[in-house]
Amino acid sequence: MNRDNPGQKMGTQGTHKDRATSLRSIAEDLNLPDLMARILMARGIDSPDAARAFLRPRLEDLSDPFLIPDMEKGVKRIIGAVKRKEKICLYGDYDADGVTSLVLMVNFLKHFDIEPITYIPSRQEGYGLHAGAIDLFREKGVTLLVSLDCGSSNVEEVRYASKYGIDTVIIDHHEMADEAPPAHALINPKRKDSRFPTRDLAACGVTFFFLLALRRIMHSDGLLTRAINLKKELDIVTIGTVGDMVPLIGDNRIMVKHGMEMMNKKPKAWLKSMYKSRAITKEVIDEFTLGFIIVPRINAAGRVSQPERSLNFLTSEDEFVAAACLKDLQDANKHRQSIEEKILREIVNDLKKGHPDDRNSIVVFNEKWHVGVLGIVAQKLAEMFKKPAIVITKINGIWKGSGRGSGGMDLFETITALSPLLLKYGGHRYACGISLEEENLVRFADAFEKSVKSNGVIVKKLEINCDSGADFEELTTELMEYIGQLSPFGIGNPRPNLSLNPAQIVHLKNGRVKITDRNNRNWHGYMSVDKSIPLSDNIHIIATPVLREEMGRQFINLNIKEIAETPFNQ
Repeated sequence: MNRDNPGQKMGTQGTHKDRATSLRSIAEDLNLPDLMARILMARGIDSPDAARAFLRPRLEDLSDPFLIPDMEKGVKRIIGAVKRKEKICLYGDYDADGVTSLVLMVNFLKHFDIEPITYIPSRQEGYGLHAGAIDLFREKGVTLLVSLDCGSSNVEEVRYASKYGIDTVIIDHHEMADEAPPAHALINPKRKDSRFPTRDLAACGVTFFFLLALRRIMHSDGLLTRAINLKKELDIVTIGTVGDMVPLIGDNRIMVKHGMEMMNKKPKAWLKSMYKSRAITKEVIDEFTLGFIIVPRINAAGRVSQPERSLNFLTSEDEFVAAACLKDLQDANKHRQSIEEKILREIVNDLKKGHPDDRNSIVVFNEKWHVGVLGIVAQKLAEMFKKPAIVITKINGIWKGSGRGSGGMDLFETITALSPLLLKYGGHRYACGISLEEENLVRFADAFEKSVKSNGVIVKKLEINCDSGADFEELTTELMEYIGQLSPFGIGNPRPNLSLNPAQIVHLKNGRVKITDRNNRNWHGYMSVDKSIPLSDNIHIIATPVLREEMGRQFINLNIKEIAETPFNQ
């Protein structure tokens, strides 16, 4: 097994002596266990300073927002609108990233007693700017349109708005098309001329950096009558960043780390309502709570209900109002789950009947499917079959779909090459949205399969990253506390995997296993029931250690990812 770890790896540039020196200096300077130092080294963190910055990220280490192109132009246009009391429209997207971007802007403008028009298109309208909505803004006297989490591919719509005297400031993170929209400012770290270090920000991350820049210039111009503490908004940034599944490294890591701390120390009304309703039963907000409880409820309104409900929930300053909003989100999430499960079951059954194993992609379509769950169904298909998946349905005579990548492919790059078959498309490396005519459905599916196959992006058996070899004696509760400092875990920063050499593994019930080390000590473990245990006296495993608690007793549980009779490469 090869490593597939985030960060810059040392590779072969350093000698064993250099590596040993670096390991020792990291362990000694930060008072870390040797295994923790080895994990950091495996992730390209090869000096005490780098380790300190990673384990104890500071808000002062966030990158300079003015490294993103057009930042100053966009900031000055907003300041002008605030001074002149212009009618501002904030136009967002219906997912967690888009909604949280809107929340950030709404909360900031509250400081100046400005209530902007907010607009989130429905799933039926589709992603991005729409001319019909621009007509509505024109009637309401809007002179500044701030497009959040969309707009980078809306050339004609931005031109249309400009025709009627509406300036557009785009704050986005999606991949750029060949032709950029003629916006007053196009603030996107994926622009080719961007010098911003973190290319893969979520849109709410770009919005947060925009507000940092806006606050800085307003302060220098004497426009702030009181301090604006943007740290308080990092809980919102965390929801959108985790929801959009961007790599949790660099600036993303700093924001999410501090955002989770804000949630745990100073929960806002929306979070207090989730505790009181028992939607959240854990005392500490962690990655699981974010990814499987909070984000799905924020997304649910945009999928099967009205996305404004999520906006109202996250901007509520009163717990009773937040509780009422949460009830709507809970109902929407249950409805979303039932629709999603039905569609997923239907697709999986059909694929198992007639989908060739040698096919490298999944493209499925049915006019009866609910447009709001296409993305999450595509995500689950990609995870189940280890293949990129695109799920398509029919809306107002046009077929619209959502896709998710797999195997390290660049999904946006792949569909861009197929754009002659599409009416519209957009997205980024990990996800995409498309629109096409019915006559091109089969042609697109075949062309997508051919492109995926020819580019060799599919890995039939995903490689498991291995951070370090380890002895069972090194696995202590103290080590687990240090490993906790590596959090938040997610895309780009997975939980550590260790290579171990147990004496015996015995299956118990429901995937649980008993692991015996070579000192005859027993360990708790979990292993997928479809993995067999080799009949050998020399077993090697790659496992993720996780601290568990049952009946008031803490113990280390080893989640086995891979098992073999030969040692794994590290």
